[in-house]
Amino acid sequence: MPNDDQDRRLWIAAHILPYEGEVRGWLRRYAHSLSNADVADLVQDAYARLCVIDFTTISNGRGYFYTIVRNLLLEHVRRARIVPMERLGEIEALRIPSEEPGPERHVTARQELERLERVIGTLPEQCQRAFRLQKFAGLSQREIAAEMNISEKTVEKHLASALLRVLRSLTIDERDSAVQRGGAGENVGRFRQD
Repeated sequence: MPNDDQDRRLWIAAHILPYEGEVRGWLRRYAHSLSNADVADLVQDAYARLCVIDFTTISNGRGYFYTIVRNLLLEHVRRARIVPMERLGEIEALRIPSEEPGPERHVTARQELERLERVIGTLPEQCQRAFRLQKFAGLSQREIAAEMNISEKTVEKHLASALLRVLRSLTIDERDSAVQRGGAGENVGRFRQD
């Protein structure tokens, strides 16, 4: 079972995590009635759903992530006693973006990749090397073990450690960014009142 959990975490890191910033931006852009906390809650709920589904049948992680978030938003509206009219219109207009990469998606992807590279650069040397060999070179654990001249079990430990550190760091970065965005808005509002 732990291997299944590790496979799931690796799949989420490879097929979902790279699109988190894009999905958050999509919600902020098209669902203006959502607060930053609402967006964070939706994304968190989407990850909770991803922890229980059969990810092996999903061929398009990006599209699936968008669909989960949109469906969660619809569920929240159905359960709510009072729903702002604005939100109903936003949900109706909230369409899953095309797979064709636009300029904004290229910029977002490049920024996410740069962020991931910074995080990977902070990993211990062996973890970093194993992670790069698996994620960027596409090597299996057995091939990584042969390349690094270590056991497969050690490779597994390096990959698990790397993944946890990457996820933790990216989560902290996202939380810090949300605090900065929220804090900047409060300061602007206070400045205008003075």
